[in-house]
Amino acid sequence: MFLATNNIKLHYMDVGKGFPIVFIHGLGEKAVSWHHQVKYFQQNYRVITVDLRSHCKSTNDDAVPLTMALFAKDVIALLDYLKIDKAVIIGHSMGGLVCQEIAAHYRERVQAMVLSGTAGFYPEPFCTEGLKERLNFLKTATMEDMAELVCQKCCGPDVTPAIRQEIKDLFLDNDLEQYTQATIATFKADYRPYHKDMNFPTLLIVGEFDKTTPVAYSDYLISHLPQARIEIIPRAAHMTKVENPEGFNKALLGFLQQVV
Repeated sequence: MFLATNNIKLHYMDVGKGFPIVFIHGLGEKAVSWHHQVKYFQQNYRVITVDLRSHCKSTNDDAVPLTMALFAKDVIALLDYLKIDKAVIIGHSMGGLVCQEIAAHYRERVQAMVLSGTAGFYPEPFCTEGLKERLNFLKTATMEDMAELVCQKCCGPDVTPAIRQEIKDLFLDNDLEQYTQATIATFKADYRPYHKDMNFPTLLIVGEFDKTTPVAYSDYLISHLPQARIEIIPRAAHMTKVENPEGFNKALLGFLQQVV
């Protein structure tokens, strides 16, 4: 399904019945990256997934650069269209930054929040030299190259070839130029000024082998978000929802049963 909003066409799916939960994918991914979760949670919840603007089937407004504010504005427009006043928002990696943007500026729409493999900000040198290194790589790379790099850096040591291919496939339907814009927006995002006011239940999910957004990033969030707790997912690195969907779903279900 598509929604025409904010000068773009936003692709989304809306399945199941119950309290609404909104899944927001990571940088360069797509809505289908949550398919393990959609299949599991649509039995008891209304599950909304979305291709963020410029990702997969959603279009982009080339007149404006990509920002977390634009991503969040689109998600809120979708909630308005679906007549959803409040939802649990669930974001992975960059999607977790979009969740924090929503929590900072649309607080009244958030029942609870789940941040999977997410930072509240990216410290130096990650946001400086790390960003420079990534942008240099992207100057000559293809999305196939980027997908391979993600698999190298973001998968746990025991990931099977099948799961590795599944993860790689998530990144191949995106435009490299738009991916580069979203990368800059991701590395520069910083929600520290807002964390103290995100006073609602928050679950932090992190893989035990995650080097992209390590447990230390969640430790910061634990100490600055008023109602946060953490679940460490075994046998997973950064791509927890795909590497260990059973562990991810169990942690998320336990949280949902407490907050809705």
